[in-house]
Amino acid sequence: MSGIVWAALKHSAKVVAATNAAGFLVTAVTQSHKITDLTGTAAFAASAWATHAAAARAMGTPLLAPSRGSLLAGCVSLWALRLGGYLFYRVLQVGKDARLDQFFQQPEETLLTGPSNYPLRLLFFWTMQGLWAWACMLPVTAAHALSRSAPAAHRLAFSPSLAAGLLLFGGGLLVESVADWQKFSFKSDPANQGRFMGPVGLFAYSRHPNYFGEMCVWAGLFVMAGPAVWVRCPWAAASPIFTYLLIRHLSGIPPLERSYAERYGGQPQYEAYKAATNLLFPWPPRDKFP
Repeated sequence: MSGIVWAALKHSAKVVAATNAAGFLVTAVTQSHKITDLTGTAAFAASAWATHAAAARAMGTPLLAPSRGSLLAGCVSLWALRLGGYLFYRVLQVGKDARLDQFFQQPEETLLTGPSNYPLRLLFFWTMQGLWAWACMLPVTAAHALSRSAPAAHRLAFSPSLAAGLLLFGGGLLVESVADWQKFSFKSDPANQGRFMGPVGLFAYSRHPNYFGEMCVWAGLFVMAGPAVWVRCPWAAASPIFTYLLIRHLSGIPPLERSYAERYGGQPQYEAYKAATNLLFPWPPRDKFP
């Protein structure tokens, strides 16, 4: 690994760590998770622009000059604004985030040794969120670093990798946005309280289309980073791979599927939907729903 790439990785780590440390302090003091997702996604954008700014400064080019680096930073910012803004709006409407209440100190609970282990588990959560951001940003960080040694490869000119990456990123962002809106709209309707959502919109083709869109976003950014990154920094492929593993096997789909099984298991509509609809990758349903 070249010194330039290593320096960019360290720079990204510092920016991500500082952003998440600020988020930890605010949530620890306020005992509120309302800014958690907003801060978490902001760390991605902050890292993207910090490493791009360092490369632009080293090459003596304007920060916003058309380049593959500025396009990558812009795409990350668009993703962060969309997802962070949506999650922030959702938590303001709902009033709390039930997923994260477990990290807060409860009344009469002692520090460190109580059920929440406050603030240790909260600190661990923010640390993991920082590692998630840093790992996902690997191809973007590498692309910005390599632009200093091979600026011609990072000029904003049409190429198959740029076109394919943009298509994958844009399609993924659209799918994720539509799926989030469809799910939120269904749950926001008082008439649907306690009801299983089922095959609504994109959810007729995948039980988790928003997660499929998220995977496409990070695969698209890796492709968009270009051949120089694929060849010289193949470890950057850890970004889309890590995203898939996180979604499919850790904190994405598994807890949701367990929750659905507990609430709706045995109900004919739920069982029929589960049998007919792909878990993650969209595909026409295997059977008609009752």
